[in-house]
Parts: sequence; C-alpha cells; structure tokens
Amino acid sequence: MAIDVISDLRGHFGPARDQGARPTCMAFAASDAHAGVRPGWQDLCVEWAYFHGLKHDGGTLGQGVTLPGMLAALEVVGQPIETAWPYSPSVIVDPSTWAPPAGVQPLYRRLSALCAPTPRDVVQQVDAGHAVLMAMRLSDAFYFGADADGVIASSEPPDPRRRHAVVALGHGRRGATELVLIRNSWGQGWGQAGHAWIDIAYLAPRLYGAAVLTQEP
Repeated sequence: MAIDVISDLRGHFGPARDQGARPTCMAFAASDAHAGVRPGWQDLCVEWAYFHGLKHDGGTLGQGVTLPGMLAALEVVGQPIETAWPYSPSVIVDPSTWAPPAGVQPLYRRLSALCAPTPRDVVQQVDAGHAVLMAMRLSDAFYFGADADGVIASSEPPDPRRRHAVVALGHGRRGATELVLIRNSWGQGWGQAGHAWIDIAYLAPRLYGAAVLTQEP
C-alpha cells in the first residue's frame, strides 16, 4: 500500500552520512539537524560536535553523548564546517592526540528547545516544518525490519541498552497506520538512502528525548 506523505523535509538536507562503528550518532543527528536549519546545505563538523558534547557531559572518547550535552555544545561552542576537522569512521582514535584544531573560524552556534518525547509532538513539529532531533531505544526490527516501502513496524519490546539518535523529517500514513520519517547515520545502504518510515506505535515506547534547533544566539 502506498504511503500518503503529509510532510517531508528531505529536500532541505544533503545525503545521509555513515558514522561507522563509533558511538557518534548524537553528533551526526545534531550536526544534520543544525545544517538543515541553515541556509543552503553544508555538512557541519561531526568530530567537533562529538568532542565538545563529550566534554560537556564529562565523558571520555568511545562513549556516547547525551541529548542535553549535545544541545549545550551547539549553543555554547558551536561547530564549524566538516572540512575543519574531517570525521574518521575508524574505531581506532588515539585519545592522546584527539583534540580539535586551533583557530578554527567561523563557529556556528544554535539555540534549541526541548519537545515532549511523544510521537504526537514530533508529528506536530515536522508538520510545521521543523526537523526533530530524537533519542530512542532500538530493537532488532530497526536493524533488519524495514519492508519494501521502507517502513519499520514491530511489536517487539525496546532494548534499553541500545540507544540511538536520529532526525525526524516527515510524517505520513499507510492506510490506518501513522508514520514518522527518520534520517539515520548508517549510510546510504540503510533503509531508503539512509531514511525510513517508522510506525508511531513502534516509536512511542522507544522515544525518550526530542528537541528542535531554533535560532542563532
């Protein structure tokens, strides 16, 4: 059955990127959401966002970044374009030399606003033209369960150990099933060129954080 698309913000975004095996999904999702609210499209520096998000969280290299830590890093420090510190998909990064280059300018900062972590609030935001940065818990269906239409729908329970960040970019329906369109950071081979539709019944018990990026400070 065809998907009735109600809103779709993919036209404001460039190609989906691949984080590789590193725990940088929040940095990718935030960088893409940030780039999506800027005029035109220019990839923003994921490595920079990851470094400063970890610093705000008090984390160490190899850990994930929290949603509050990432939002604080974008507001306080900002980030440059991707070429300022190109991302390395390798899991082998030397912590003794891992630091942002000095003197990088300009740094683009962005304010944010938290949303209620519910599918209804996400749908309202994307229908109003706002991409939503989402933190969610995964299960096997997210890895393997997309059907021929790129839809993920499953009744399996979420795994609290599997946490991931994506960007909600749209809203649609397939018959009576309401869907949210997401942008992932697992490369072009995942879903439909890095995107998939998620049944809101699948999303509801998994979503635990959501935010939109607003104006520059």
